Amino acid sequence: MQRPIAAGGRPTGPSDTTDGAPGNWSVPGAPGYGVAIVRVLLMSPVAGVDPPGGDIAYTGSLLARPPDGVTYTTYVDALAEGSLVERGRRPGHGRVGPTDAAVLAARVVEHGLRRTGLLYREPYRYLTVAPGAFDLVHAHLFPVRLLGHPLPLVTSSGMPLPVLYEDRFGWSHRHVEAATRVERLLSTVLGTEVSWFPPRRAGITMVQSDHYRDRLLGAGAAPERVVTQALGIEGRAGTPRTGPPRTVGFVSTVFEEKGGPTVLAAFAGLVAAHPGARLVVVGTPPRRLDPVLPAGSVEWLGRVPRQELLDTVYPRIDVLALPTACDSGTPYVVLEALQRGIPVVASDLPWLDEGLTGAGVRRVPAGPGPVRAALWALFDPGAYAAASRSAVGLWSARYSMEVVAAQVGATYRSALAAGPLGAPTGGRGRRWDVLGTGR
Repeated sequence: MQRPIAAGGRPTGPSDTTDGAPGNWSVPGAPGYGVAIVRVLLMSPVAGVDPPGGDIAYTGSLLARPPDGVTYTTYVDALAEGSLVERGRRPGHGRVGPTDAAVLAARVVEHGLRRTGLLYREPYRYLTVAPGAFDLVHAHLFPVRLLGHPLPLVTSSGMPLPVLYEDRFGWSHRHVEAATRVERLLSTVLGTEVSWFPPRRAGITMVQSDHYRDRLLGAGAAPERVVTQALGIEGRAGTPRTGPPRTVGFVSTVFEEKGGPTVLAAFAGLVAAHPGARLVVVGTPPRRLDPVLPAGSVEWLGRVPRQELLDTVYPRIDVLALPTACDSGTPYVVLEALQRGIPVVASDLPWLDEGLTGAGVRRVPAGPGPVRAALWALFDPGAYAAASRSAVGLWSARYSMEVVAAQVGATYRSALAAGPLGAPTGGRGRRWDVLGTGR
């Protein structure tokens, strides 16, 4: 991507100011504060390259609305332009330096362990950034090791991998505990920054719930290095709805995991009291209805293009139900609903953002009875109008990218002020770091 150019023909960075004086973008009142351009390498899943999901949406939201004074380059673009090199791969000229040989050996061991199931499946990324190309690295989800030119590092993630593997992939608790021990040892030996461990080389890690933050603090993380950061989406706040409500929506491609059977059972009770109620299921092919529901009361749309979802499906939905059993932060479908004034019935899963509160969000245990009761309450015309106003207000105050981008920018400033961090002083990271600086 094209870099902003300062006077003299060099790319602008946090030390560049309009008057040529030494600047510090991270310190209010210092020369250059709020003027300099901070160049961030975004190591985060990219659409068309990485598996689809919420982490792709996370990348898209940051690219659509960066913090003021920040320019992003995705890792895909950085690799293409040569400002980022993935180490441990044989170069085209056939010569392998000592660091690449060491990383290649580490990758062989690591991948062997992952194939056996002794480690989680997510591989480490061994990276070297071209000097002067970036001011900070933000690694979302990807475990990384920066070799060579040191840079401040910020990491982020939604939930720890052990929780994901146990709740979504069905690993036993014993298997998860064993894999976590091996992951901790290997990441220490190789100096890799894994976002769901207490930060070592990362100046700050951003997590999506206080529950997650408390878990990292309990594992020994310093409080000032773990920040709870809400997710956000770009766009304008919708107009609150007045009702009366008629249609419940369920939007997910993973029906069971996100609570689809619970929604069907809860809707059976709702439609008995409100015969005109309808349920729209998006992202899932038709299923056998159990319990049996009135003919025509359930519409199965299957997968729909995203723009169709935004433009034609959401306007038909009055209440969103997502009693998910495995999720973190704020699911993007919930953000999209709140933005449009659609009240939400969600589960009380502890990994969800605690900020999902108020009249526009009903957090209940993920069972048919509690979900049915929450839907009944929202189908009251007076309660519905207030809930819709609350939903829009919550999105505007907490989940708009204007708010989120400012908070992320503050985290970047703190990381820049701290500077790049090496291996933990006096800890196993320094004794066992077999890759060293990688220069």
